[in-house]
Amino acid sequence: MRIELLEHLTGLEKQPEGFLLDPFQENVFFNLYLEIPVKRTLYMLSPSLSIIYPDKNADVEREIARRETELNRVRKLIVESLIKYTAILEANSYFIEQNDYFLLCRFSEQWARGGYRLKFYTHDVKDIVSNYDDKLYVGHDFFYLTEKRRYFGLNDFIPYLDREFEYIKDKAKEFGLTNPLVKDYMVEIGELVGESLISWEDNKVELDMDRASLEELRQATMNYMEVKHMLVELHDEVREFEYKLRKKGEQENHLSKYVTKFRKDVVNILHYINMKILSRIQQKINSHTE
Repeated sequence: MRIELLEHLTGLEKQPEGFLLDPFQENVFFNLYLEIPVKRTLYMLSPSLSIIYPDKNADVEREIARRETELNRVRKLIVESLIKYTAILEANSYFIEQNDYFLLCRFSEQWARGGYRLKFYTHDVKDIVSNYDDKLYVGHDFFYLTEKRRYFGLNDFIPYLDREFEYIKDKAKEFGLTNPLVKDYMVEIGELVGESLISWEDNKVELDMDRASLEELRQATMNYMEVKHMLVELHDEVREFEYKLRKKGEQENHLSKYVTKFRKDVVNILHYINMKILSRIQQKINSHTE
């Protein structure tokens, strides 16, 4: 049986860095479930790589067993990427802990340069099968088989905002939402998404924090703050739109669910810039004396 994802993972060259995990991260790793596409069906795999949803499939189980080594390595690489390139675990630690550290990683779509976009959810593990549709979206990341992440991984996250916003516009059309509220916010948010992408292209800088000069560190701080401030404006507009949609009709409420996911992705970028980029740069600067 041909399973495209598993065949791709056979060519995986990356090895986990193997850095020490803190207790929370370790619990997430031991409770990380994978969701892989096989034709038009998503198969959920437990940490031991057993199929728990939907029904058992002997052909799929056989292919998973053949790729057990690669899949176990992938699980570790996914957690390491979450730690290095996102703030998803930190921002959602309360919900994840409340759900006994259950985290579901879905291989959502193929991405540029031989990679995949991953979507993450949490849920009460005891009810994940019976209440699958109620799982809580906590963010997304990008997984590459060979490529290295550039610009702290932000060169994946920020340009993808445009693609996400196009999806929201498509959903608004699908739901027949052409009222002034939706149309006006779509214009405003679309402009802010465009300005965010321009700000990113104007300010992105590749930085080796261990080798950068003090002047390079100071300039990088200003650059990434500029990007952050633009994203704050985008977030505030999206949050306002989300709130007003929930106060309207049924179709608007359906659209709000997609807007909520979009807002969460913006929030996760902001958390990541603050917690793992700017804070590290500022510590490097502050370690210098006058």
